[in-house]
Amino acid sequence: MTTSNPYRLLGGPGSPYSLKMRALLRYRRLPHHWIVPNSYLGTGGELQQAGKKIIPVLQYPQGSYWADSTPLAYDLERRHPTERSILPSDPAQAFLSLLIEDMADEVMCLMMFERRWGSETDLQFCARRQLSGWLSPMPKDAFETHVSNFIGRQTRIRGKLAGASQQALLHALFPEIIGALEYMLETSLFLFGSRPSLADFGLYGQLSQCAIDPSMSQQFKLLAPRAFQWVQTMDDASGIDGHWSPDWQQMPWLPSLLRIVGEVHLPLLMAQVHALQDGQREFSTQVRGHTWQAKVDPYKLKCLAWLRHAWAALPAASQAQLTPILQDTSCWQALQADGLDLSAAGEMRPN
Repeated sequence: MTTSNPYRLLGGPGSPYSLKMRALLRYRRLPHHWIVPNSYLGTGGELQQAGKKIIPVLQYPQGSYWADSTPLAYDLERRHPTERSILPSDPAQAFLSLLIEDMADEVMCLMMFERRWGSETDLQFCARRQLSGWLSPMPKDAFETHVSNFIGRQTRIRGKLAGASQQALLHALFPEIIGALEYMLETSLFLFGSRPSLADFGLYGQLSQCAIDPSMSQQFKLLAPRAFQWVQTMDDASGIDGHWSPDWQQMPWLPSLLRIVGEVHLPLLMAQVHALQDGQREFSTQVRGHTWQAKVDPYKLKCLAWLRHAWAALPAASQAQLTPILQDTSCWQALQADGLDLSAAGEMRPN
């Protein structure tokens, strides 16, 4: 990898995972080009040639294409182990970072998506904003046809993701998350010190969209103005140098975020994996007093398997350090080995 032979990140302006990867590459100062493929919403083009159905896609300097942001982040650590790592040097902190990042990817994305397509004001703005980023200039009538089709597609997806009970829970999560960040910013710029971790990038990816979408942006500015600015800081942290704090056990914002992991994220993972093992296509479970019923996402098996593998791989001393906070935040039990067969997940790697 050189400036003349950089990574190429194919993504989109409305994709939280695309901006997560772009911010990560910027912070690590890994030469890259940011590319928004005009043909993403149609047929043909580079993404189809790469054989990928999701964004972002990262083309390595050698020419191969890879997807899935969390495995990509870890693969970049293996490829560039000495260049501004985003994995805390303390194994216990690194594990907590993975837990929070996984919650951001798997739960906060639902929170963001529900609000983005949940009101007329939001969906009218968000559809036009995103399509303006994807499509080349075109006459207004043609553009509005695309907008209408896109709104129909996204609202159908929203209807399948969250019913009324889930919506209430997802709406309540946003002030909880930004409140934890606002509290963090009283004493620390990032979750684990003065440099960003994988978890910071996971949170940033989703919040990058919340800071733009009308309803959430308004709430964000009102409830957590410093956290709102933190999103702008995270967008390009290439000029920030810092260190990991040794005192993670004295960081009161971590339990706040871990409670969301233990009370929302991990129960949803467990319910879906159990449903998969039973051959079910749908699952139903109770999450913070709300009934959550939806289609099973097979990817959740990978999430649970990778988290359990990371936990099992920790040194005994790190497990002993983490056990009290994981138990207090309802995270511990889901990380322990049981009768679930997670072998189909395989090792964490880009695809």
